[in-house]
Amino acid sequence: MATSIQPLRNDKEIDQQWLETMLTQKFGNTVEVHSWASTLPNRREGFLSEIAFVKVKYTVEGSEAVETQLVFKFLPQEADLRSFLSNGGLAKREVEFYQFANSPHFQDICKKNGIVLPIPELYYAGYTEDAITIVLSDLNVDKYKCVIVKDGSNFAQTKTALQAVAVIHAAGVIYIHQHGQDSSLSTLAAEFNTEFYDQFFLPNLNTLAEKYDGSSMGDSFRAFIPLTKQIRSTSRKFPLINTIVHGDMWAGQLLYSDDESLASIIDWQFCRIDNPVIDIMSMLYMSSDPKLLSENLEQLLESYWQTFSKVVTAGGVTPDVTFEQLLANVENMWMYGFMFLAVSIHDFLNGDNISEYRLFGAMSFLEKNGFFKRFLEKYASQENI
Repeated sequence: MATSIQPLRNDKEIDQQWLETMLTQKFGNTVEVHSWASTLPNRREGFLSEIAFVKVKYTVEGSEAVETQLVFKFLPQEADLRSFLSNGGLAKREVEFYQFANSPHFQDICKKNGIVLPIPELYYAGYTEDAITIVLSDLNVDKYKCVIVKDGSNFAQTKTALQAVAVIHAAGVIYIHQHGQDSSLSTLAAEFNTEFYDQFFLPNLNTLAEKYDGSSMGDSFRAFIPLTKQIRSTSRKFPLINTIVHGDMWAGQLLYSDDESLASIIDWQFCRIDNPVIDIMSMLYMSSDPKLLSENLEQLLESYWQTFSKVVTAGGVTPDVTFEQLLANVENMWMYGFMFLAVSIHDFLNGDNISEYRLFGAMSFLEKNGFFKRFLEKYASQENI
C-alpha cells in the first residue's frame, strides 16, 4: 500500500511517484502511471486558486489501462491572496469539506438514500500551512460548462442551481440529525470569521455610492458604511436551521451539464455550518436576472423546497422547518443578499460579469420594496453596537 503524500505548492511539483501514490490511495489497489501531462488554463480560472489540468494514463492492478483527466487546485502564488485565504481559514475549509463529503459516514448516508452529491468526484485533498492540493475529476470531459450571464441567470438556470444546493443542504441535515456536529464537522462548525469581508465591503460601498451619487440609493450606500457589522450579522439575527452551506453560491461556482438540467458545485472555500438561506440569497443576488426576484421568487423557492424536503424525508428525517418558515426567513435575509453582491462589485465589474441592468435591478428591488429604508430606520442610530 502507498505511503502518505503531502500537498503540492504548484503543478511543477507533480511527478509520477506522487500520481501513483495518490491514485493507489484513491482506488485501494496498486496503480502504475504510464504517462501524464499537465496544462495550465489560458487565463486565471479562479480568484482564490491556481488550476492545472492533468491527463493521466494508468493501470490499476488487475485491470486494463485507462486515461483520466483531472483538475488540480493549488494555493494562489500572490502573497495578498494567500494571506486572504489564511486569515479567513478558507483553504482549510475547502479541503475539510471535500474530506467530509467523502468520509465513510457521510458516503454511507448518501448511498443508503440514493443521494448523488452535486460536486466533482474527489481524488485527493490535503493541506499544510504553506500548501494545498485538491484533485478532482474534470467535468469538462462530460461537457459540463460554466455559464455566467451578464444580465443574470434565467429562471431555468437559477432553478437548477437551487435544486443542486438543496441536495447538499438536505444531506447535511440528515447527517447532523444522525451524528450531530461531530469531529468530522469541527472545522466547518467553527465560528466563521467574516471580518475580512470589510476589506471588500467598505470600498465597494464607496464605489456604489459614487456610481449612484445624487439618488436615494447612493445616499443609502453611504449610510451603510458604518453599519457593515450589522449587515454581516444578519444570518445570526435570523436563524432557521443549521446545515452545510456553500457560502459563496453564484454562477461562477457552478458547472452546468450540457442541457443545463444539472449543476455541479465547486469552490468550497466559504463552506460552513449555517442557515441554508445564505446560499439561496447568494445565488439570487450574485447571479440571477433581477426580474426573477419580483416575478418568480416563490416558484424558485418552491422548487428548492421540493428537492430539499424530498431528500430529507427519504433519509428518514422530519424537516425542523416548514416552507412558510423558509419564506419568512428569506424576507428577513435580503440585506445579506445585498452584502454578497456588494462585496463582489469590483471583481464582477473588472471581470465583465455583470451588466448595468442586473446591478441596478438587484439594488432597486431592495429600495422599492423598502428593505434599505427599514434597515436604516432600525440600525442607523446604533452605529457603535
